[in-house]
Amino acid sequence: MVDPVSGTVEKGFEAVAEAFRAQLESGAETGAAVAAYAGGELVVDLWGGWADAARTRPWTADTLVTVFSAGKPVAALAVLARVADGRIGLDEPVATYWPAFTDPRGTVRHALAHQLGLPAIAEPLTAADGLDWARCTAAIAASPLEWAPGKAVGEHALTYGNILGAILGGATGETVGDVVRGFGLDVHFGLSAADQARCAEVEHGSPDWPQQAVHGHGELWARALGNPAGLLDTAVLNGPGWRGGELPAVNLHATARGLAGVYHALPRLLPADLLAEALAPQATGIDRLLEEEAVWTLGWRRDATWVGMGGIGGSSAGGFATATGGYWLAYVTRHLADHERSTAVYDAMEASLGKPLS
Repeated sequence: MVDPVSGTVEKGFEAVAEAFRAQLESGAETGAAVAAYAGGELVVDLWGGWADAARTRPWTADTLVTVFSAGKPVAALAVLARVADGRIGLDEPVATYWPAFTDPRGTVRHALAHQLGLPAIAEPLTAADGLDWARCTAAIAASPLEWAPGKAVGEHALTYGNILGAILGGATGETVGDVVRGFGLDVHFGLSAADQARCAEVEHGSPDWPQQAVHGHGELWARALGNPAGLLDTAVLNGPGWRGGELPAVNLHATARGLAGVYHALPRLLPADLLAEALAPQATGIDRLLEEEAVWTLGWRRDATWVGMGGIGGSSAGGFATATGGYWLAYVTRHLADHERSTAVYDAMEASLGKPLS
């Protein structure tokens, strides 16, 4: 029997490979990759399944896939990199860099921590509108605030990246993708034609997955994720507009190794004092979009020790770092369903490290 899993795993982390293999053998997974760092070393680098719906193209070491909100911290890092070099101020008004946002109370810190008050777009937009940077960003700026900046928190599900990109563009003339390309990792906003050829085709885990993803989670969630309409259609997600454009809240394309590498590279990407501030809690309370208790940093969700971000459809990246150890792990998938697959892999990683599971 041919092993469905390719790649490498270091001694002591075989359970991660077994958990990943089980997903592929059961059919819960159709194409995915997982990578993890521990002790400063890449200890897991695995992939398996198919990169296309027809199952003619095997997943390879350099297959890219869209990871949805798991890319939000990468977009945040683009802004934080310019905070580090002094071109953006965390507590400067957003309007300093993005004059179309006229409320003087909103700061860059609020934008990074999902507190700006712009989680939903008021004007009905099509998927094509959403992938038109100028059109979408103008519609975000024209939308009424859901709350006064800094007075509440709610994930900016589709608007986050355009807001950060507008701040970045006003401050430096760069796009989020421009800055991320400078990180030197296999993570991308706005793919070249050559890189688009490396992409896995995403597929819905069930025929009604797009409807389940948007509806039944609360009124603000439905408004925020349902507009622009049709973004979760496979024709959009596998098309050149999604792959080649920038909607940085959700359309990062990455390998698992590249996404895990972002976390591993955090001490290189940000100075120690700013990194500590960026990963510290900034906004705590009931998230108005998620309708649950949440702790947000300057780009990540966290609990007592874990920091990271999951994406709708099942991709996820994060972990924890301490003076004595920790890990960073990324799981990326083209099979859009729930997070049980990545949870099994995280559990195996933590068991391999001897960390008690919650």
